[in-house]
Amino acid sequence: MADFKKPAAAAAAASPVSQGFAQDVLNKFAAFRARMNLPSPGPWENLHREMKSVQSTNFLVEGAKFDLTSVLSPNFTVMHSFAWGSAQYPPSYHFGSMYASGKTMMHGQIDDQGGLQARAHYNWAAPQLPPAATEPFDPTKPADQQQPLPAELPKTASTSKVTAHMSGQPGQNMVQLEHDHVGSDYSINVKAVNPNPFDKAASWASKGSTTSTTGVYQLAYLQSVTPTVALGSELVYQRMLPDSEESALSFALRYAPAPTPVPPPSTLPMGMPSPFPPVDPKAPTQVFTSVYSPGTGLLHSSYWRRVSQRLEVCAELQLLMTGYGKMGPGRREGLASVGFKLDTINSTIRGMIDTTGRLSAILEERIVGGIAFQLSGEIDYAKGGGGAGRVGIGFVMEA
Repeated sequence: MADFKKPAAAAAAASPVSQGFAQDVLNKFAAFRARMNLPSPGPWENLHREMKSVQSTNFLVEGAKFDLTSVLSPNFTVMHSFAWGSAQYPPSYHFGSMYASGKTMMHGQIDDQGGLQARAHYNWAAPQLPPAATEPFDPTKPADQQQPLPAELPKTASTSKVTAHMSGQPGQNMVQLEHDHVGSDYSINVKAVNPNPFDKAASWASKGSTTSTTGVYQLAYLQSVTPTVALGSELVYQRMLPDSEESALSFALRYAPAPTPVPPPSTLPMGMPSPFPPVDPKAPTQVFTSVYSPGTGLLHSSYWRRVSQRLEVCAELQLLMTGYGKMGPGRREGLASVGFKLDTINSTIRGMIDTTGRLSAILEERIVGGIAFQLSGEIDYAKGGGGAGRVGIGFVMEA
């Protein structure tokens, strides 16, 4: 009779060996990543963050707008916003409140039509504090005898987010569930928009199936491969109705070379401290980002550069390149734009122009602490008749 106990005993003996080998491989890989000292690429949604902070179109005001913010406590803030005079939107009023602590953020806003917008964030990662020096700083010792500063810990976060938009109009309600995990050299983002696992079954489903899952689902991953280059990909699965579904895959490249020293403003006298906000010497001074989706043929690239402590410039390129298909012949369209952001002691100026002939600019003047005045304008020369323009003024007060 065959002895069936020997193979089982051999497998049990080999199991610890295989587990030890796998653990050894993982430890060596972790040690290799630690030696690389790769930076965190940041979340997927921040790929074009530097460029967006410069473009004036993201800050334009149409008509008149008045924002009043009341800081009731270090954690609780109340906001009032009035807008009128716009040619596209009727006069409106928004009331909002925000609560923020070390790990929690909750924000809600309701308008005069009953529309509600709400956001809630919770960071599961404990706040990371830099390690304290074993010896305090001694001003009587020379610099070469001082204890070196402790190494800066990587900025990691694991945040769950819920976003909701409710209105009285059918089809305008939205609920979004999201989790963002940012590691020392990678980031993962999972998102679901209007998820419904119990929707009606599709017409082509089997007879035994009574439900189907609808919604929009996204999965994105970014990984730093060198100290200056990060690569990533995003998968989007969209099924708004049970009988229609589609997916799209995108690839991303982020290049941020080592930062260069930022020169101080040339108008300052020698030795005078700069009145402008300080620049982090470890932050990049130029970033190139490109995202390409083969399925849709959309290429979105941007370049941002900090020229000095006062001046930032950016360029953006959007290309749509589709081949011949069932929907007809392919399309070749493109849009390019350049912009700048200039800081003075009491104001910020943003300007932008694109290849369609649209020119925009915005001036933000900080009058005193907590009070600012905004003046913006935009003109579109492509509409003919000398172009179509719009202007806006804004007033911001914080009390």
